[in-house]
Amino acid sequence: MAAAEPAAGRRRSSTARHHAAEKVFFPAATLYAAVVVPASVHGMLSGEPLLPAFATPAGHAHELLFGFALAVVSGYLINRVSAPRLAGLFALWLLARLSYLLLPGGAPALLANAAFPAMLGWLVVPQFMKGAKKWRNQTIAPLLIALCAVPVLFHAAAASGVSWLSFVLLQEAVLLLALLMLFMGGRIIAPAAAGAIQRAGGHLEARVQPRIEGALLIIMALAVTTAAVPDARVTAGGLAILAAALGLARLLRWRLWAAAGRPDLWCLGFGYAWLVAGVALLGTAWTSGLLGATTATHAITVGALGTLTTGVMARVRLNRAKRDPARSLTIPLMAGTIAAAALLRILMPENMTALALASGLWALSYALLLILLVRIPPR
Repeated sequence: MAAAEPAAGRRRSSTARHHAAEKVFFPAATLYAAVVVPASVHGMLSGEPLLPAFATPAGHAHELLFGFALAVVSGYLINRVSAPRLAGLFALWLLARLSYLLLPGGAPALLANAAFPAMLGWLVVPQFMKGAKKWRNQTIAPLLIALCAVPVLFHAAAASGVSWLSFVLLQEAVLLLALLMLFMGGRIIAPAAAGAIQRAGGHLEARVQPRIEGALLIIMALAVTTAAVPDARVTAGGLAILAAALGLARLLRWRLWAAAGRPDLWCLGFGYAWLVAGVALLGTAWTSGLLGATTATHAITVGALGTLTTGVMARVRLNRAKRDPARSLTIPLMAGTIAAAALLRILMPENMTALALASGLWALSYALLLILLVRIPPR
C-alpha cells in the first residue's frame, strides 16, 4: 500500500502539471469572435476601419478563419499540455492577432501567423499519427497539416502580391474547415445521440457509419483538391454536392428527433445541417452559377461554424463542470441567433443593413457564450 501511494501521487502531480487548452482558448476565441466580426464589418461599411486589417474583406475572412477558428481547434483538440507549452501557444496566437490587426502586410504578421499554426500542428498532429489505427482516423493528421499550412501560404502569397492566390487559399481554408467539421461533428454527435436515444428507451444502429464516413472523407478531399484548380470548378462543385448528399444521409441516420428532451443535441444537428447546406450551396454555385460562391460560403462560415463552435464549446464546459447541457437555455438561444445571422447573409447578400444586423446577431451569440464560460469556470 505504501508503494501505491507515491505512484498515485505522481499520477496526480502529472495531471496537475497538464492542462486542457480550452481553459484559455475557448474564452479567448469567444471574446475575439464577439469583437472582431462586428469591428471588421464596421470597417468595410464605413470606410473608416478601426484597425488596418479591417479595411478589406480579406482581413475579415483572415481573422475569422485563422484567428477565431484555429483558436477553437486548439481548445478542442489539445486536451493535455504542459503549462509552458500552453502559454507559448497562446502567446503566439496573441502575437499573430496583434501583428496582423496592426500591420497586415508586415513581416511580424507573416512570422507570427506562421509560428502559431506551426506550433499547433506540432502539438496536435503527432497524437493522431500515433494513436489512429483505422485509415479514416489517420486522415485527420494530413487534414490538420493542410489547415495549419494555409495561413503560411496565404501570407507568402500576400507578400508576393499574388492576390488571386490569396483568395484561393481563403477558399481552401473554408473547405478544409468544412471537412474537419464533417469528420469531427460526426464523432461528437453520433455517440451523444446514441446515449440519449438509449436513455429514452430506443437504440441507434447507425453511429460512426464507416462506409459513409469513408466515402465522405474521400469525396470531400477530392473537392478540396480540385477547387484549387481554376478550370476544375465544375468538377469540384459536383464533388461538393455529392459530399453534401452523403452528409445529409449520415445526419438523418442519427435520428436526433428520437433524442427526447435534448435540445443541445438538436442544436448540434442543426449546425451539421448548416454544414451540409453550405457545402451543397457552394457546389451549386460552382456548377450552375445560380448564386455567388461568397454567398454560399456564409452558410459554412456563419451557419455551420457559428452553430457548431458555440454548441461544442458550451457542451464541453458544461460537461466538465458536471452540468447537464440539456438544461442550458443558452445553447438553443445561440443557435437561433446564429441562424438568423446566416439567413441574413444568404438571403440579402448585398444589403448593408442586413450585413450590419447579421454581425450584431453573431456578436450577441458569442457574448452569450462568453457569459456562460465566465459563470462556469473550468475544472
